[in-house]
Amino acid sequence: MLMQCVSRFWRYGAVAVIASAAMAHAAGEPHVVTLSHVFDPERAQQLAGLVERFNATEKAGQVRIVSEPGAVGNAAIQIVQGDAEQALRARGAFRPLYQVMAEAGLALGRDKGLTGFDRGTLDSRGRRIALPVGMYTPVLFINRRAFQDVGLDPDAPPRTWRSLQDALGKLFDAGYACPYTVSRPSWVMVDNVSARQNVATTRRAGRNEELSVNGMLQIRHIALMASWVRARYLHVYGAGAEPAERFTRGECAVIAAESANWPAFRQAAAFDIGVSELPFYDDYPGGVGGTLVEGPTLWVAKGKKRADYRVAARFVRFLLKPHNQLAWQRGTGYLPLDEKGSVAGAGIAPDQPNLLVARKQLSVHTKASPAASDLSKQARVRDILEEELDAVWADRQPAKQALDNAVARAGNIK
Repeated sequence: MLMQCVSRFWRYGAVAVIASAAMAHAAGEPHVVTLSHVFDPERAQQLAGLVERFNATEKAGQVRIVSEPGAVGNAAIQIVQGDAEQALRARGAFRPLYQVMAEAGLALGRDKGLTGFDRGTLDSRGRRIALPVGMYTPVLFINRRAFQDVGLDPDAPPRTWRSLQDALGKLFDAGYACPYTVSRPSWVMVDNVSARQNVATTRRAGRNEELSVNGMLQIRHIALMASWVRARYLHVYGAGAEPAERFTRGECAVIAAESANWPAFRQAAAFDIGVSELPFYDDYPGGVGGTLVEGPTLWVAKGKKRADYRVAARFVRFLLKPHNQLAWQRGTGYLPLDEKGSVAGAGIAPDQPNLLVARKQLSVHTKASPAASDLSKQARVRDILEEELDAVWADRQPAKQALDNAVARAGNIK
């Protein structure tokens, strides 16, 4: 009997010890938070490298990237863009980043930063609610060899639309079949040309916001672009990847495209690439303004555990370290951030002209600059603009009719 009791004691005691050890092991494991994103494969690889470095330095918390459809919407850290970002904000499905950071003892501090850049990621008191991790703006990329071949100075690229037209004429006369192309035509030609001249693309109508892209400036520019299409100075290949591919193959000598395309362009092209600001009209009243920025933003989901927020805060702090931002800008082409989460005023490497030009354009923003609009970012509105402009390039309707149609159709969206 005594031996049975001893045996039972050791048997149950061993089970208890094993259970206690398992619990202790579980308690000692790092807390894992999930992260979802919208990056393309190349930038996803850059993010994976960043996460791997973070996980190697953190003992208490780890980040795991998820891509399963069912897990994306539930991730603690979500990098979103476009309609998905607008929906997240509209639902209030986020925890303000400044709160997450402050509770972890890693406060970001208030920073008004560059007005055009920070709209949407700061609240009215200058506190950061989200992190703009992937921002870009349109710039001109030029084939330096093509410019040299026709006697143009690639170090003094065109600054106005008139001087760009003269340069394109020389390229065409020298045998370049595609002097100029545009990536995302409506975003460049309507939204950013308007912003460059301090002209808004929306207007208030009571409590509602309406599209307003049929003013004198927009009509003038689209009509000019239509004349370039007829003269074969401009070739429009739509909003997909074809314009960029034709530029990197050397078929098109100049492209207006996202500043973040720099790493991909350099890797794909067999020629040296120059970067210049988006041109402007020097005879248009109101002065010259900055361009618009957009791109993926990082949000922390609402309703998560306190441990999730601690790890998320530490990951954000890690991401904002200068050496990590340097690696991030080189790999992705996105504008670098300072440790407050705003556009860095320094720290751009001299071999990153896309970022130098992009930051210069953004620094032009003043109180007169129009606010970036969520309306024009909606996919349905963007599709409408592209469809109407396609009819202009096909010479089926004039610029004014196309822009009037776009305004009317956008007004019918419910």
